Amino acid sequence: MLNSRTRTMSARSILVSGAILVGALPAFASQPSGDPARDCPALANSAQREPTWYATECQAYIPTVKLLPVAKAGTAPATIGDPAYQLDLRATPNTFDTFALPNAASPSSTPTTTFDSYALEHDNATGVLWAIENVTFALGTVNKATGVFTAGPSTVTGLVGTDSITGLAFVDSSSTFYVSAADGTDSRLYSLNPATGVLTNIGAMGVPLMIDIAINNAGQMYGHDISTDSIYSINTATGAATLIGATGAAANFAQSIDFDKSTGVLYAWIYSGSGVNQFASIDLATGAATAVSTPANKEYEGALTPVSLQSFSVD
Repeated sequence: MLNSRTRTMSARSILVSGAILVGALPAFASQPSGDPARDCPALANSAQREPTWYATECQAYIPTVKLLPVAKAGTAPATIGDPAYQLDLRATPNTFDTFALPNAASPSSTPTTTFDSYALEHDNATGVLWAIENVTFALGTVNKATGVFTAGPSTVTGLVGTDSITGLAFVDSSSTFYVSAADGTDSRLYSLNPATGVLTNIGAMGVPLMIDIAINNAGQMYGHDISTDSIYSINTATGAATLIGATGAAANFAQSIDFDKSTGVLYAWIYSGSGVNQFASIDLATGAATAVSTPANKEYEGALTPVSLQSFSVD
């Protein structure tokens, strides 16, 4: 959650808890440097996708995964089948999965795609899926049947310092577009002009790695910070994040949160590394996460929709 989360591909920076290690590892390293004592701790809290070698080479450095409690029959959020989309960053090549909420482990369609992003958001009003592409910083749209990305109307510019993009959120295309970004020491909230791509820094969140943000239909914003493994409410006027509480799971690498626009439930794709992914509902009073689906060997960025948009065109 280096791509759009780095200012340039040549910088080869890695986001870690409280620091940026410039030149430490390539963005999509197929092999470690040969020094696990150096490479593995550098990825203890990383906003990029998990490198292919991490699970094998870093076993001694990976914390024991704490599985979330699983929703019991009658306690899970309503299974209403809203269409949902998730980009699997662990697949080679990526896949673009479609599933009926909340069945993230049982996608109905999984086309492969060259599209790559850490920032997805669905437009409630039009049914369009928006994204910021990782390498080019293009703001554009995603064909929901094929996963094909079409660049335009703009290219995102204006990140502060070494900030790297971690999320995109808005109510619909007529409302403010918000972008989250982090540099490993702090995270920032930006507004985005979709026509020009220009970012305006709203303010610091006060947490190191806000891996994604989500906004509900009332305009209330929340975020998931993977350095503290906690959920926060976010003031959209100042960027300040207020702690709600811990999710109960150790999270690392690129991942996502989003609201089900029909029920108002916040969901999180909580990725812990080594292929462990738990799709969970979030208690907005406590921050606690409850698993409702457990996709195997997946690392997802995702976007949810309202049930009323099932009839919309997929492109």
